[in-house]
Amino acid sequence: MANLIKFFLFQLFLPLLLFGENNYPIILVHGFLGWGKEEVGGINYWGGEKDIEKYLIDKGYTVYSVSLGPISSTYDCAVETFYQVKGGQVDFGRNHSKKYKIEQRPKERTYVGLYPNWDENHPVHLIGYSFGGLTTRMLLQLLESTFIDDSTGMTEESLLLGNSLNNWVKSITTMSTPHNGSTLSNIVIDALPFVDNLLPVANMLSTNFYDFDLDHWNLSKSESESLWSYVKRLIDHPAWNTKNSIAWDSSIQGSKELNDLLKINPSVYYFSSSTVASVLDSNSGQHKPADHVSIMSYPWSWLIGKTIIDMGNGEKTNKHWFENDGTVNTISMMRPFTGENGPEPLKELSNTKIIKPGIWHHIGIFEFDHKSFLGHFLDEPSKINEIMNIFEQQARLLYSLP
Repeated sequence: MANLIKFFLFQLFLPLLLFGENNYPIILVHGFLGWGKEEVGGINYWGGEKDIEKYLIDKGYTVYSVSLGPISSTYDCAVETFYQVKGGQVDFGRNHSKKYKIEQRPKERTYVGLYPNWDENHPVHLIGYSFGGLTTRMLLQLLESTFIDDSTGMTEESLLLGNSLNNWVKSITTMSTPHNGSTLSNIVIDALPFVDNLLPVANMLSTNFYDFDLDHWNLSKSESESLWSYVKRLIDHPAWNTKNSIAWDSSIQGSKELNDLLKINPSVYYFSSSTVASVLDSNSGQHKPADHVSIMSYPWSWLIGKTIIDMGNGEKTNKHWFENDGTVNTISMMRPFTGENGPEPLKELSNTKIIKPGIWHHIGIFEFDHKSFLGHFLDEPSKINEIMNIFEQQARLLYSLP
């Protein structure tokens, strides 16, 4: 509660601190098992029974949300985000497609564009929730990098991968994001080793109600393919043993590899918020689920609160990783700190300090579990209003940036 009060007080002083003003669109990027506006009936990913996107639009902000593969990798989600916002046919790049044996340009993935004017003169604000925060960081990396096609020695032909698109992103806001991985990912993979390679099964479960968006893996049976040929191809499919998935990218080791690659940009504004739904057990030094944790998150919170994970290179997580929101370790949410680049710069959001680019501004730690911070599993009107206010205040802050 103290962090929330501090955040609201900061907003009161914001006009005194920031004299710039912009109306750049806000792009909402969902996380693991997320969905788009036309899926899952009338339940909104952003807000549950409420609609955060519409709420912000009604307040005068320009807001769009993307619909990405709910179990796809950071890279694949970032590429998808680009083309859904800018428009055009998705192009995962020749090198990436060849390495993971996926379709480079899926025919079904052509978009008009939510914001076709997107360029260096018309940048956007990216807000990523949970795994979506990793997607926003990867998207920035892809935008500002140029990739060479190994087979030709020439630059990739796609707009995204073949050009350095600098200054297309004004800010990145991450919410409950596992920047340094989640021990839950490792726990689940170690307990059920096959779950990180379930892309073929997930494709079979895709429906119009909820789509796993895995067509680029060429997993579906073609009309001319016999059942036996399809089953054999499915058994031998590389998707069973891929690292091109959310399971790897959200693990402690996978996130460390991402942090080796993804570097903070000195011209972009960064914000992060954390959530907690566990409490310290003074007898054991471990963490146990708090009263406000949802029933679905309870067992996960309990496991995260007591589990040590091997980080590689002789390092392990410690007691500071026990605090969690039922899905992600709270320590992992503030900023990236693993990887060869070391901890990225961080400071607490304050009403006495000017906001600067190239630094993570930590908004605070909020007492919500991982799902309720989006408005899910909340019955109390005051808590729902609190969530809406958090998003509105962040949108106001973003529009106040110079």
